[in-house]
Amino acid sequence: MFDADIFVTVSTEEKINYLVSEINLPRSRIFNSRNSSFVEGIMRETQGRGVDLALNSLSGELLHETWRCIAEFGTMLEIGKRDILGAAKLDMDVFLANRSYSCVDLDQVVAQKPWVINK
Repeated sequence: MFDADIFVTVSTEEKINYLVSEINLPRSRIFNSRNSSFVEGIMRETQGRGVDLALNSLSGELLHETWRCIAEFGTMLEIGKRDILGAAKLDMDVFLANRSYSCVDLDQVVAQKPWVINK
């Protein structure tokens, strides 16, 4: 099992309550996914370091805000398609700290390699 500090963004109080009561995630690690306030929270909770891995589905400016939360040598794994389909641009300066950006189209994985999902 991996030892990981988990931080999440959610859109509703109901989701916050679920994560706290059912998953036992500390409230201090749950942030709002509907605005960029999560950046300040994540940076505060990681003492300015950022996160090693982000699973992202946010789009537009919030995608860029998530990208800036990635720690040096960290990775952002993109599962959203809106910015990709819209030919959006990614800020390149963030790569200077050896950060990686990868995309996975889960629809294609399910269609072409269902055994990966069904394990």
